[in-house]
Order: sequence, then structure tokens, then C-alpha cells
Amino acid sequence: MAKFTSKFPELAFYVKDELCKFHNGEYSTQDKAEIEVLEKLADVVREAGDTPKPKAPAKKSSGK
Repeated sequence: MAKFTSKFPELAFYVKDELCKFHNGEYSTQDKAEIEVLEKLADVVREAGDTPKPKAPAKKSSGK
């Protein structure tokens, strides 16, 4: 779950021609398209506690 905050309590934005709105300056989503749009908005900050975990590095094969 990605959580975002805005200094504007009722900020609105569009994703795929659908209107989405912040409520009380907060917005939560799991939708990848919404996250991509939100990360590009200047007045929006993603909360630090919900950053995605990095993937583990791939294991190397021995090649023997």
C-alpha cells in the first residue's frame, strides 16, 4: 500500500480519464498507474514508511 500526502486537503488528479481525489490531504492506493501519476505530482509527497522493498539480488550459478 502506497500512502501519499498533499498540502492541499482536496487535491484531485486524473488517471486514465478517471478523477481521483485526496481526502484531508491523504491518499492511499495499490494501483500502479495511480502511483506513477502521484510520484510525478509536485505537490505530493510519498510517506517514507511505505517505500517498496528492493528485490533480492539474483543468485549466481556456479557454471561448473
